[in-house]
Amino acid sequence: MNSRRPFIIGALATLSSLMLPHAGAAQDWPTQPVTIVVPYAPGGAVDIMGRALAEKLAIRWKQPVVVDNRAGGTEVIAANAVARAKPDGYTLFLATEVGLETNPFLFSKLPYNPSKDFTLITRVIEGPLVYVVRSDSPIRTIQELVQKAKEHPNQISYGSSGPGGSVHLAVNWFAIASGNTPFTHVPYRGSAPAVQDVLAGIVQFTAAPLSLLAPFIKENRLRAIATSGSTRIRTLPDVPTLTESGYKDSVIQYMFGLVGPAKMAPELAERIANDVASVMHDPEFLARNVEPNGFSLAVETPKQFERYLNDDREITKVRVKAANVQLD
Repeated sequence: MNSRRPFIIGALATLSSLMLPHAGAAQDWPTQPVTIVVPYAPGGAVDIMGRALAEKLAIRWKQPVVVDNRAGGTEVIAANAVARAKPDGYTLFLATEVGLETNPFLFSKLPYNPSKDFTLITRVIEGPLVYVVRSDSPIRTIQELVQKAKEHPNQISYGSSGPGGSVHLAVNWFAIASGNTPFTHVPYRGSAPAVQDVLAGIVQFTAAPLSLLAPFIKENRLRAIATSGSTRIRTLPDVPTLTESGYKDSVIQYMFGLVGPAKMAPELAERIANDVASVMHDPEFLARNVEPNGFSLAVETPKQFERYLNDDREITKVRVKAANVQLD
């Protein structure tokens, strides 16, 4: 028996190395800069969260974490770039439900497949949209906005982050819930330029994450008149939800999720998910980047993230059909 012991030990060691080829890679990772691809222009809500997350992850990983803004095409440009990247964890995608759920319902042909071309890592945050008008607008409530639009059909316009995007689908769904209110949709390449045109008086209102709107609300340049969540935002205690305002079936929340290219090592995806969770749960990070912006933590394991997407995709399909939008 003793003569066979070295052989058995050697065989077990070889088997272990074959069974866990990625464990060491996940442990040693990263050894070079990591890129987080953001599918919208600088200054938008996804960009704001992406940069805050990148700053903390860089400290944790002891490597630079770079934000790469690839705006346009309802996240298609960014998604395609990440789908084609090496599955080594050095290229990640901070996507919204648009890139991960909505696009297959908007395009008959996509250069990427959200269900097959990504490794799911974690859902990061979720949050409601905030409906805003310019501070000098005579409109002070969401009911007044609806009334004004019905009295002047197609003359009350709103800016969105793009056709088929989260803002477009949310406002269209609200228009239906409020009795087919005839708002006019004006799409932009992201929410930041849409907000600028509300400030300029070019469009009458928009809906966007609080992270983007908070400075303008604080400076009394924009007035918040409603939120799309199930409860009020703690930092906007006087602003009612759409449901409170009398509009049923109008709760809509956006989400940001982190994914990588397909075929990433499961151990690496879990490692990144755990590191993101540690950053997001840090009290200082929560106080500075989550709570003031109306976000709620949604950090999940890759498996939990998969279940969420499967369930939410069916809801999204209904909203896309209601918006009657096709992008090709």
